[in-house]
Amino acid sequence: MSYYCRRPFQDAIDNSINRWPQDEIGILDGNCSFDIDYLGNVEVSDPSNSKICHASFVKLYQKYMTDVCFSNPALLWITGYELRIVEKKSKNLILAQIIENIVFCASAIDNQDQFFYTCRDTYNNRWLCHLFVVNKQLSSNRLCRAVGFAFRVCLKRKTIREGLTSNNTRSIG
Repeated sequence: MSYYCRRPFQDAIDNSINRWPQDEIGILDGNCSFDIDYLGNVEVSDPSNSKICHASFVKLYQKYMTDVCFSNPALLWITGYELRIVEKKSKNLILAQIIENIVFCASAIDNQDQFFYTCRDTYNNRWLCHLFVVNKQLSSNRLCRAVGFAFRVCLKRKTIREGLTSNNTRSIG
Protein backbone atom coordinates (compact mmCIF):
# COMPACT_ATOMS: atom_id res chain seq x y z
CA MET A 1 0.00 0.00 0.00
CA SER A 2 1.36 3.39 -0.92
CA TYR A 3 1.18 6.40 1.31
CA TYR A 4 0.45 8.98 -1.34
CA CYS A 5 -0.74 12.24 0.18
CA ARG A 6 -2.70 14.34 -2.27
CA ARG A 7 -2.16 18.08 -2.15
CA PRO A 8 -5.35 20.09 -1.63
CA PHE A 9 -6.77 21.44 -4.90
CA GLN A 10 -7.12 24.99 -3.61
CA ASP A 11 -3.40 25.13 -2.69
CA ALA A 12 -2.46 24.15 -6.23
CA ILE A 13 -4.65 26.92 -7.65
CA ASP A 14 -3.34 29.54 -5.22
CA ASN A 15 0.29 28.64 -5.90
CA SER A 16 -0.15 28.81 -9.67
CA ILE A 17 -1.95 32.14 -9.51
CA ASN A 18 0.60 33.90 -7.32
CA ARG A 19 3.70 32.40 -8.89
CA TRP A 20 4.90 35.33 -11.02
CA PRO A 21 2.86 38.41 -10.09
CA GLN A 22 5.54 40.78 -11.43
CA ASP A 23 4.91 39.40 -14.93
CA GLU A 24 1.19 40.17 -14.69
CA ILE A 25 1.91 43.72 -13.51
CA GLY A 26 4.45 44.12 -16.33
CA ILE A 27 1.96 42.90 -18.94
CA LEU A 28 -0.66 45.36 -17.71
CA ASP A 29 1.91 48.19 -17.71
CA GLY A 30 3.33 47.18 -21.10
CA ASN A 31 6.87 46.52 -19.88
CA CYS A 32 7.13 42.74 -19.50
CA SER A 33 10.11 41.32 -21.38
CA PHE A 34 12.10 38.09 -21.42
CA ASP A 35 15.54 37.17 -22.79
CA ILE A 36 15.13 34.50 -25.45
CA ASP A 37 16.83 33.05 -28.49
CA TYR A 38 14.55 33.19 -31.52
CA LEU A 39 15.11 30.18 -33.78
CA GLY A 40 12.61 31.16 -36.47
CA ASN A 41 9.29 29.84 -37.72
CA VAL A 42 8.01 26.77 -39.48
CA GLU A 43 4.82 26.44 -41.52
CA VAL A 44 2.40 23.92 -39.99
CA SER A 45 -0.78 22.34 -41.31
CA ASP A 46 -2.72 22.00 -38.04
CA PRO A 47 -2.29 25.01 -35.74
CA SER A 48 -3.58 23.42 -32.55
CA ASN A 49 -1.69 20.13 -32.78
CA SER A 50 1.21 20.31 -30.34
CA LYS A 51 2.79 17.13 -31.73
CA ILE A 52 3.30 18.74 -35.15
CA CYS A 53 4.82 21.87 -33.58
CA HIS A 54 6.98 19.78 -31.29
CA ALA A 55 8.27 17.65 -34.18
CA SER A 56 9.21 20.74 -36.16
CA PHE A 57 10.83 22.20 -33.05
CA VAL A 58 12.94 19.06 -32.56
CA LYS A 59 14.29 19.32 -36.11
CA LEU A 60 15.12 23.01 -35.79
CA TYR A 61 16.55 22.55 -32.28
CA GLN A 62 18.92 19.82 -33.52
CA LYS A 63 20.19 22.21 -36.19
CA TYR A 64 20.59 24.88 -33.51
CA MET A 65 22.54 22.55 -31.19
CA THR A 66 24.88 21.41 -34.01
CA ASP A 67 25.49 25.02 -35.14
CA VAL A 68 23.83 24.45 -38.53
CA CYS A 69 21.36 27.24 -37.83
CA PHE A 70 21.97 30.17 -35.54
CA SER A 71 19.59 31.76 -33.12
CA ASN A 72 18.80 35.42 -32.80
CA PRO A 73 19.39 36.68 -29.24
CA ALA A 74 16.30 38.76 -28.65
CA LEU A 75 13.83 40.20 -26.18
CA LEU A 76 10.25 38.97 -26.13
CA TRP A 77 7.92 41.79 -25.07
CA ILE A 78 4.45 40.72 -23.93
CA THR A 79 1.52 43.11 -23.58
CA GLY A 80 -2.23 42.69 -23.57
CA TYR A 81 -2.27 43.61 -27.27
CA GLU A 82 0.70 41.89 -28.88
CA LEU A 83 3.94 39.95 -28.66
CA ARG A 84 7.04 41.68 -29.98
CA ILE A 85 10.41 40.13 -30.65
CA VAL A 86 13.22 42.68 -30.75
CA GLU A 87 16.83 41.88 -31.62
CA LYS A 88 19.11 42.59 -28.66
CA LYS A 89 22.07 44.22 -30.39
CA SER A 90 20.50 46.29 -33.14
CA LYS A 91 17.09 46.80 -31.44
CA ASN A 92 15.42 45.94 -34.77
CA LEU A 93 11.91 44.56 -34.66
CA ILE A 94 11.96 40.92 -35.76
CA LEU A 95 8.28 40.15 -35.28
CA ALA A 96 5.14 41.83 -33.96
CA GLN A 97 2.19 39.49 -33.45
CA ILE A 98 -1.30 40.54 -32.33
CA ILE A 99 -2.52 38.38 -29.45
CA GLU A 100 -5.84 37.72 -31.19
CA ASN A 101 -4.03 35.92 -34.06
CA ILE A 102 -2.25 33.48 -31.74
CA VAL A 103 -4.03 30.15 -31.59
CA PHE A 104 -1.81 27.89 -29.54
CA CYS A 105 1.09 28.33 -27.12
CA ALA A 106 3.08 25.63 -25.31
CA SER A 107 6.37 24.59 -23.84
CA ALA A 108 8.18 21.46 -24.92
CA ILE A 109 7.48 18.39 -22.82
CA ASP A 110 11.02 17.08 -22.56
CA ASN A 111 12.99 20.37 -22.34
CA GLN A 112 12.11 23.27 -20.08
CA ASP A 113 14.01 25.72 -22.26
CA GLN A 114 11.86 25.31 -25.39
CA PHE A 115 8.77 27.42 -26.13
CA PHE A 116 6.60 27.77 -29.22
CA TYR A 117 3.36 29.37 -30.33
CA THR A 118 1.23 29.02 -33.44
CA CYS A 119 -0.39 31.97 -35.19
CA ARG A 120 -2.06 32.96 -38.42
CA ASP A 121 0.10 34.73 -40.99
CA THR A 122 -2.45 37.15 -42.41
CA TYR A 123 -0.28 38.22 -45.35
CA ASN A 124 0.28 34.76 -46.82
CA ASN A 125 -2.78 33.01 -45.36
CA ARG A 126 -0.89 30.20 -43.62
CA TRP A 127 -0.20 28.89 -40.12
CA LEU A 128 3.23 29.49 -38.61
CA CYS A 129 4.82 28.00 -35.52
CA HIS A 130 7.39 30.38 -33.96
CA LEU A 131 10.15 28.66 -32.01
CA PHE A 132 12.18 29.97 -29.06
CA VAL A 133 14.86 28.80 -26.68
CA VAL A 134 14.45 30.34 -23.24
CA ASN A 135 17.54 31.44 -21.34
CA LYS A 136 18.59 29.39 -18.33
CA GLN A 137 17.23 31.83 -15.71
CA LEU A 138 13.68 31.38 -17.01
CA SER A 139 11.41 28.46 -17.63
CA SER A 140 9.19 28.00 -20.65
CA ASN A 141 6.26 27.50 -18.27
CA ARG A 142 6.71 31.07 -17.08
CA LEU A 143 6.51 32.31 -20.68
CA CYS A 144 3.39 30.21 -21.33
CA ARG A 145 1.77 31.62 -18.24
CA ALA A 146 2.66 35.19 -19.26
CA VAL A 147 1.21 34.68 -22.75
CA GLY A 148 -1.89 33.11 -21.16
CA PHE A 149 -2.33 36.16 -18.94
CA ALA A 150 -1.97 38.40 -22.02
CA PHE A 151 -4.75 36.32 -23.65
CA ARG A 152 -6.99 36.99 -20.65
CA VAL A 153 -6.25 40.73 -20.77
CA CYS A 154 -6.99 40.79 -24.51
CA LEU A 155 -10.21 38.81 -24.08
CA LYS A 156 -11.37 41.10 -21.29
CA ARG A 157 -10.76 44.18 -23.44
CA LYS A 158 -12.53 42.56 -26.37
CA THR A 159 -15.62 41.63 -24.33
CA ILE A 160 -15.80 45.13 -22.89
CA ARG A 161 -15.45 46.61 -26.37
CA GLU A 162 -18.06 44.30 -27.91
CA GLY A 163 -20.31 44.56 -24.89
CA LEU A 164 -20.53 48.30 -25.32
CA THR A 165 -21.33 48.01 -29.02
CA SER A 166 -23.71 45.07 -28.64
CA ASN A 167 -26.02 47.06 -26.33
CA ASN A 168 -26.85 49.35 -29.23
CA THR A 169 -27.74 46.51 -31.63
CA ARG A 170 -30.65 44.16 -31.49
CA SER A 171 -29.89 40.54 -30.70
CA ILE A 172 -31.23 37.80 -32.94
CA GLY A 173 -32.87 34.81 -31.33
